[in-house]
Amino acid sequence: MNKPKKYTDLAEDKDLGLHRPKPVSEETDADLWNQFRQGSETAFIKIYEQHFEQLFNYGYRLSGQPQLTEDCIQDVFIKIRLKRAGLGDTNCIKFYLMKCLKRKLVREMGKSKKTIACLGHEPFFIIYSHEQVLIDQQIHEEQALQLNQALEKLSGRKKEALYYFYFESLPYHQISELMGLSHVKSARNLVYQAIATLKSAL
Repeated sequence: MNKPKKYTDLAEDKDLGLHRPKPVSEETDADLWNQFRQGSETAFIKIYEQHFEQLFNYGYRLSGQPQLTEDCIQDVFIKIRLKRAGLGDTNCIKFYLMKCLKRKLVREMGKSKKTIACLGHEPFFIIYSHEQVLIDQQIHEEQALQLNQALEKLSGRKKEALYYFYFESLPYHQISELMGLSHVKSARNLVYQAIATLKSAL
């Protein structure tokens, strides 16, 4: 009898054609962040250029509003630039900026009355792109279509957790913090349940 897969094994399941990218070196992020906090404009520009597109893709998945997303990103960068001397340490700039952007989007969408009590329960858009299909030769176009159809059946919370885990390569404790979960186990369970749902649909 085969042993059931652990969360970590299931989360790396190659049957789905999903593979987590390797995370960026934490030490490099910490050094760059410290240079920025100490007043380096070069470091600030580098952080902006490295993360803008990724932040836009993330923010748009949350809001569905491209202009609002771009405006909020600009506001986040203006704020951290003005207050950089008082910012704390971070060894993951991407995660820090994602937290800032999500808070900003929630506030702005709340002002315009286009959100409900918890943003995490709103639709969260994930599309398994043609480029990703080409990168992973183990998954065919037909499988990619099936995968996208299966993704559409997931709840917003499960899509969001899956996005953080696979597309942003965030660890469970960061997923838990971004989603406002009280326990790391809750984030792990969401990812597990999402993958289980996808497997059963394929």
